[in-house]
Amino acid sequence: MRRIPIRIFIFIFISLIIAISSIGTGFILMREAEYALLQEKQRKLFALARVLDSVLVGTFDEILDSEGLAGASREARIGALNRRLRAVTDRVALSEPGVGVGYYSRSLDAIITYGPSETLGHKVGQSISADHKGRFVMATGMPRVQTAGLVRGEIMNCMYPINRDGEVIGYIWSNELMDDINDQIRKMLYRFYVAIAAGIVFSFAGTAFIAHAVGLRIREIKRGIKAIETDVTHRIAPMGGELGEIAVSVNEFAEVLESRRRLEEQMQRTDRLAALGEIAAGVAHEIRNPMTSIKGFVQLIETGMEPEDVRRKYTSIVIAEVDRLNKMVRELLYYARPSDSLKLAVDINGILADTLLLVNLNATRQHVQIVMDYGENLPRVVVDQEQIKQVFLNILINAVQAVENGGHIRVESMAVDRGVAVVVEDDGKGIEPAQVARLFDPFFTTRDNGTGLGLAVVQKIIDLHHGVVEVESRLGEGTRFRVVLPAKPEGDGDGN
Repeated sequence: MRRIPIRIFIFIFISLIIAISSIGTGFILMREAEYALLQEKQRKLFALARVLDSVLVGTFDEILDSEGLAGASREARIGALNRRLRAVTDRVALSEPGVGVGYYSRSLDAIITYGPSETLGHKVGQSISADHKGRFVMATGMPRVQTAGLVRGEIMNCMYPINRDGEVIGYIWSNELMDDINDQIRKMLYRFYVAIAAGIVFSFAGTAFIAHAVGLRIREIKRGIKAIETDVTHRIAPMGGELGEIAVSVNEFAEVLESRRRLEEQMQRTDRLAALGEIAAGVAHEIRNPMTSIKGFVQLIETGMEPEDVRRKYTSIVIAEVDRLNKMVRELLYYARPSDSLKLAVDINGILADTLLLVNLNATRQHVQIVMDYGENLPRVVVDQEQIKQVFLNILINAVQAVENGGHIRVESMAVDRGVAVVVEDDGKGIEPAQVARLFDPFFTTRDNGTGLGLAVVQKIIDLHHGVVEVESRLGEGTRFRVVLPAKPEGDGDGN
């Protein structure tokens, strides 16, 4: 017996599922949409009725008393009330084309107004039938919706009681022809039908494409397995999805020996890189001592020069460059092998105050104003004070260098969920978006004389303290650093 190709089986199976689910879901959605439309119509009609109720001040009898018609004939009283209220119902009716609204008097048992009066005014004075739902509304004082053939035809009629001092004196209705409502429903259902049909057609097309693609991949895997039986170096071409995972598994099975050799080579390479890192750290350590000697001898040479000696220009350059090399070596050593830390439970505001003392002089020289906003009653954090001071020192130095003369830096500390946050925000030139993601990479810098290790060290220290450091920047507007450190758990000692 010939088996059905997998692509045909997939197409038939998925197509049936899509068709059944689409039709079922579409039917439910159409019913829900139809119900929602009817509910929306009812809400609109009742809203119009409540508007008319709010406009009617007092009772019908009070209106007649004000005109001296309390003892007039029924027709005269209906006419007087119609003249008083007709303009109101006409305005409401004309604001919603296709809607009819009006007042009904219980004592007169008559329609008082029916707007728009130009087309429905002839209904004034008529009484509703004995089984009309309006009588239920007047008897119970409860709103009611009726869909039936009434005075103006097949309509949805929303009736709202006119309640004055606990007495129902009549009701207000607001209705719309069911032909208009049904026409809207038909248009809505038509769009649903078109959308469902289009969805099914596109689903069938997509299913056919997927089935064809799956069939091709299965055939490719089968051919690959047969080829591997005779040639273990053969590899199945990469492909996506779960079939791709099967292909990967087959390839991994064929590559087990080669993968093992590659792993051994990788381990050897890792060992060499680790050794190279140790050598680099050692060389950096050895460079630091000669740099110190060079700086000392140059400074000694300077002592024998006159203040106006032109050679001082060159000796100052040598000293500055030596300082820069020493700074890079120091940061490189710390980044490669951070020193052991002594963590104590401290107040973060105290660390910030100490750090600002180191930065304020440089900031004052550049006419940069630093504004502090210390949070109150902050939880204590368990940190190495010198390391965290280095974090804020690096960030603040970068901020001072980023702002122009007369710029501002704001430093704020605050309590956050299970920790303390410190925000350093400047109004400097900002950083390009492409560079923000690389700020914490070692040796990446946006300044000509930067080492590229300052923020890398910041990241390293914060990681060692199980904290988080975030940065946001907008070109031309400034940069915002946010450092979050976990608070000391309750019950812990002062340090660890």
